[in-house]
Amino acid sequence: MKTAKRSAANRESILYTDLLHKILDLLCLYRGEIRLTILRNIALVTHALLTLFHGARGGNGWLSQAALARCLPLNSSPKAREQRLCRFLHNPRFTPEILIPLNVALVMGIQSIGTVPVILDQTTVRGIQTLLLGAIFEGRVLPLAFSCFTHPEIHKSQNILEHGLIVAVMSCFRAQTRPLLIMDRGYARAGLVLKLLQEGIPFLLRAKSNVIVSVNGRSRVLARLGGKIGKVQRFSVLYQSQKKVPLDLVIFRGKGYKETWYLLVPRDCPLSAKEIVDLYARRMSIEQGFRDWKTHLGIRGLVFYTEDPAPCLTRLLLAFSLSYLICLALGATEEAQEIRRFLEIPRRKARHGTCRTLSVLMIGILRLSLPRFAGPARKEILSLLKILSTGQGLIAYCHHKC
Repeated sequence: MKTAKRSAANRESILYTDLLHKILDLLCLYRGEIRLTILRNIALVTHALLTLFHGARGGNGWLSQAALARCLPLNSSPKAREQRLCRFLHNPRFTPEILIPLNVALVMGIQSIGTVPVILDQTTVRGIQTLLLGAIFEGRVLPLAFSCFTHPEIHKSQNILEHGLIVAVMSCFRAQTRPLLIMDRGYARAGLVLKLLQEGIPFLLRAKSNVIVSVNGRSRVLARLGGKIGKVQRFSVLYQSQKKVPLDLVIFRGKGYKETWYLLVPRDCPLSAKEIVDLYARRMSIEQGFRDWKTHLGIRGLVFYTEDPAPCLTRLLLAFSLSYLICLALGATEEAQEIRRFLEIPRRKARHGTCRTLSVLMIGILRLSLPRFAGPARKEILSLLKILSTGQGLIAYCHHKC
């Protein structure tokens, strides 16, 4: 019996040693201008997070730097591991922009065809403002880029940070294949709209109801345009009273909605009015993504003892991205659906259009944490890393496996 247990433990150790090498090999394929030492640390953090996920994190399980450091696969003392993690998070050579092409390649593949819409939004983590730009998939948002900041440390303005993040991601795509950028009312600035039009970036933007537009030569406040419940309307307008940006306006108010949606797109947008409404409805995926990072992965528990913690949080979130993608992939394949039927207790009455009680992320974490499913899940991670190394993105992998 002891021999059998020892051999099983040895096989698991070999598997996870192989996993670390496969992660590093994958990252090195998309190395670009990234230093090898940075890629090694990202591989270590990814491995450590997958180890932590074996504990089926959920609810209010807060994460700490000490817990993450303890799980780093290094033959060194706990203090040495904490020091290495600290040096990684405070490394000024690790700038967020260098990892954006890597994340785009892992999510969408090296061809970078923007068939999947991209969402930009903002949240707060421990008082640190966090911008996230990610692709919509399975009710979640796959992270492409992060930018964290605190208002006292901004040198110019937040608007510059937002526009810079958009340009950094869109520059990874060919001009003809850029994804549709979906934004909420907080980004409904005429200045940003003009820049996106000039740069050829397709967008879908919700406007505020108090903005003045010109319809058929007549200036009106958006709130005065009204709209019948359940009916979609589309107009050609000049957006904002001063800059008068030529756009198409889609008005929709669904049954039970508290407010009317005023959606703006470029005039050459090929989407129908209904398709525009359906796409904007998917914007709520980013709220689920924020909940995943804050609650299920425990980001809200992190504390950085430094004058400006924003760069440290940005680096850690970027290092978290690959492990998050792996868990989502584990929860989105055909094998995951069989496990969902075994684990899930569906709601009797649908909520938000579904009777599911377990998210894609939770299914992926449970596959790693439950002994009955852990072995096949670990082997599937190696298979996933092999597929990603061929240039396919995570989205294509999951669509092929479903």
